[in-house]
Amino acid sequence: MKSVLIFSKLHFGAVPLVAEQLRARGLRSVLVSELPDNRHRDKCDDHVVVDWESEDLSTLTTQLEERGIAPIAVVNILESLAPWQTALATHYDIPGAGENRQVLFSKVLVREHMRDLGLSGIRFSSDPAAVDFFPSIIKPSRDSGASRLVSRVDGPDEILAYRRQLAEAGFADTELIVEEYLPGVEFSVDGIVVDGRFHPLLTVEKPEHDHIKHHDAGLEFHPPQQDHVREGVRVLCERVDTLCADLRLDQLWLHFEGRSTDDGRTELIEINPRFGGGMIPAAVREISGIDPIEAFVSMALGEFTLDRPIPLRDRPVIGWIDMEGDELGTVEVTTTEEDLRELPGVVGAQITNGYQITDLERENFFLRFAVTADSVSELRDRVETVRNKIDYRITAQPQMN
Repeated sequence: MKSVLIFSKLHFGAVPLVAEQLRARGLRSVLVSELPDNRHRDKCDDHVVVDWESEDLSTLTTQLEERGIAPIAVVNILESLAPWQTALATHYDIPGAGENRQVLFSKVLVREHMRDLGLSGIRFSSDPAAVDFFPSIIKPSRDSGASRLVSRVDGPDEILAYRRQLAEAGFADTELIVEEYLPGVEFSVDGIVVDGRFHPLLTVEKPEHDHIKHHDAGLEFHPPQQDHVREGVRVLCERVDTLCADLRLDQLWLHFEGRSTDDGRTELIEINPRFGGGMIPAAVREISGIDPIEAFVSMALGEFTLDRPIPLRDRPVIGWIDMEGDELGTVEVTTTEEDLRELPGVVGAQITNGYQITDLERENFFLRFAVTADSVSELRDRVETVRNKIDYRITAQPQMN
């Protein structure tokens, strides 16, 4: 039976859902994880252990060869492991190879490529010491998932303070990028790339985005309602389409974020070679009929096709809330997912009871739900009904002597 690798880190990677898709195709699933006791290992046909931080590609390929595993594809939904996926695909000459994909793994390389193509005028620098534009956003150039270590800086002293904090946390060698801060409304787009063309599936307005923590917050919804946001989505989709054509990308899912100002300026904020998290997969299924996991597996196999462009659908209106803990401790949720799904319009709910909040720098979402409606006003009413149903508390961790 032909084998497909599933990458996982810290138990993440949608392993059960991917393994189910592979099983339906008659393919053998091989979990690749740094954890010998990965909680999803029993969902797969085999398990190979590799330390993502200290070992290299040759360690993994040697293990695969010793086990007689010759993969025909790699399914990887984790941004931090994208370089591993590309390197392995190149080694085995399977889908997912290509140097051009590596541009997407670095925020600096994306900025440089967008600038060189005339697609962006935002100021940026890979050298924090050389920055002379403020306010700015400073963050890791690679792997800054869950908005971790993303901070606004208003002067050179704040950049120095940020770098001191990194050093104290053991991240002094982190590759950084500093970007001009663009005010305005944030939005996101999820879509697929086939034969160098980007096809948008879901566009999301984030009117309540947290501009202090730079975390997603409040109600997010599709389709965008403000005219300048709709225009910003159109403009940025065209620019990303041009980027994909220039890089000759194919068989790829993209999730990107942008901002639009009232006076019509639009800029890319971030781009990731994966689908968005939280309720976005459920929203994509509701709006387009495309299952992101199924599409992702098809792309990993190099088999995804589009018979026709997929239009952006304006109905139903779909929105969601990511509830974030704001203090350290353990989240205890009394409400169940079944309780929420019984409410009007609810099409998805995820609760992580017992979620451990150990770092307030990252997004700590412990409950998510998605709701559909015929209008934004009805959507807000239904969201409030769900919120009133939720019962939870955060218990502080006992102090260690």
